[in-house]
This record gives sequence, structure tokens and C-alpha cells, in this order.
Amino acid sequence: MIIKCPECREQVSTMTGTCPHCGIKISGHLRKCQKCGSYCLITQDKCPECGAELEEEQPQMQQQPTPSSTKGGRTEQPKKKTCHWVGWLLAILCLGLLCTGYYYYDKQQKQLKEQADYERLRDVTNPEFYQQFLIDYPESAYYDEINERMQVLQKEAEEWKQLQKNISRANVSRFMQDHPGSLRQRICEDMLDSIDWQDALKTGNEEAITNYLHQHPSGRYVSEAAERKNALLLAKVTPAERAMIRGTLEAFFSKAIAKQDVEAAHQAIPDTMFTFCGKQNADAETIVQYAREKMAQDVIGLHYLIEQQMNVRKETLPDGNVGFAVEVSVQETISRSDTNQPTSNTYRVNALINQEQKIVRMNISQ
Repeated sequence: MIIKCPECREQVSTMTGTCPHCGIKISGHLRKCQKCGSYCLITQDKCPECGAELEEEQPQMQQQPTPSSTKGGRTEQPKKKTCHWVGWLLAILCLGLLCTGYYYYDKQQKQLKEQADYERLRDVTNPEFYQQFLIDYPESAYYDEINERMQVLQKEAEEWKQLQKNISRANVSRFMQDHPGSLRQRICEDMLDSIDWQDALKTGNEEAITNYLHQHPSGRYVSEAAERKNALLLAKVTPAERAMIRGTLEAFFSKAIAKQDVEAAHQAIPDTMFTFCGKQNADAETIVQYAREKMAQDVIGLHYLIEQQMNVRKETLPDGNVGFAVEVSVQETISRSDTNQPTSNTYRVNALINQEQKIVRMNISQ
């Protein structure tokens, strides 16, 4: 029978000579508690199970283990009590399985972390992260690949540092050519976009804006470039408008100035000019008086020629409407009775003409 050892409380057979756990004698040294039925040592005064007082009595279990016993006319061999050792073996087996399972689980987690760290490096340009990967995973299957990429990035990082000291279109383009697979390609494209846009603004004409739009159809400044191009197209002076401007100036100089014609001066301007040769709110009489001052006693006549080269641009007038700002050279020929006197002058004329072909501002200077 398997009982608890009265001394150490471990499981033990009543047939065994001594407890294999604590060494106390068992067979022939037991008695039964009358209260709880637990087995106690004959030397104990109290039951170790329930604490009841034990009465003095002769040992009840003094049989010696026999190799066999007879039951019902049959001979039975005693069964060896091996439960204790089986329990230990099972415990050791479970512990071994647990350790093995943890080992493979931990190994799998490390492999997963290594793979995740490897994947993250695909979007990293800092070689220090590659160096850290090599330190963390010295036995990695990716070791050679990461080491090679690290060396490439170290060289690239140094060249990038030099580029920052002297940013130009040529230097940025050269860097992109030397490092075609670099993660910095997008940054380089943005840099070229900004450089080309600034160059286009500096030039300022329609051709420069069009070139920018052609080079960067998805650039950061496409909307602004499109608006500026439309503005330039609207500001572009047509051949018909140039012809109108030339006709207005020729009529003004050939009639209002050359002939001191007050009516022609009235027709060439609004009620008054904003300024005429430094004079504010100049009317037709003011213009004619300017011409009369040229008519000395020996002057026979005044003649004017508008040169072919004429700079014209559209400009907003003081009243908010769009007009034409004109800059042109005018040749003045003075007919004199004394032919030995100078007979010609060259003037630079700056004028502002509105859409009604009226001169609203003019300055004449040598």
C-alpha cells in the first residue's frame, strides 16, 4: 500500500524497509490513527496528519514482505512500486521538451527580427545603420550583401556631403549619374526642379518658362509656371499693336511737334497727360509750347523719324486698364537758314499709350 511517509510526507510503500526520501524505518514501525486513518510511526505521540493524540498500542503492521501470496487458490507476485521514478522521468522529459520548444521559439523570433531589420534597410541611406546590422547579426546570411551596400553608401554619403557645399545643376546631375539607384534620387530631382525654376524666373521670358514646363511636367512650380506663361502671352504685343503704336508716335511728332498743331496735340492725348517732359497734367498747349521753343529765328522747320527698333511691353495704367509702355529712339532734323549750324539730334523717348491710342505719359531726353 502506498502511503505518505509520516516523517517527510512523500509517497512510500508500507512494504519498504526505509523511506527512500528521508531514510526513516517504515515496515514494522507503523501504526494507524484511530481518528483519520493515517499511518503514523509507533514512536509518534500525535498524528502528523490530523494532530490527534495517539494511544499506545502494539504495532499493527509487522508482516515482512513475502515474495508471493495466495489468493483464491492462485499465487500472485507482488507489484513493484515504480510510480515515483516514472513521475521523475516524465518531469525530466517535459522539462526537456519545454527547453527544446523555447530554444526553437527563441531562434525563430531572432530570425524574424533579423529579417525585419534587413527589410528596413531598403529605405535607409545612413551607413551607420548598416554597420549596426553587421554588429547585431555577425552570422547573418545577408552579411556580405549588407557589408557591400554599406561601403557603397559610405562613398555616396561623402560625395553627397561635398555636393551640399556647391549645389549646381551640373553637380547634381553628375551625382545622379554616378548613383543611379540611390535613395537620394528624389531629393536630387527636387533640387533640379528648384534650380531650373529659378533660372527660368531670372530669364523671365516665355521661352524660358516653356522650357521649364517641358523639363519638369510634374514639377513643384508647374502651376505658377503655367500662370506666368499665360501672363506673358497676354502681355505679348502683336504686330498690329506695334503698328498702331508707331502710327500714334509718328502722328504726334510729325504734326503736334513738327507743325506745332494744337488740334493734332488734342487728338494725340486725353484731356491732359499725366506727365510730359517733367510737367504734370500737361495739356495740348503745353505740348505745342515745348515745340515752339525749338523754333529759333533761323529755324525753317522740324522733321522727325521714329527708328525701327522699338521696345514695347504691356503695362497697367494708372486707371487700372492695360496700356503699352514704349521705348524708342527718335531722330530730329532741324532745317535752318544757316546751313553751318547743327541740323540733327537724337532723343530717347519713353511713352505710355492706352488702348484708345492716346499718349498718357511721355518723356523726351537726349
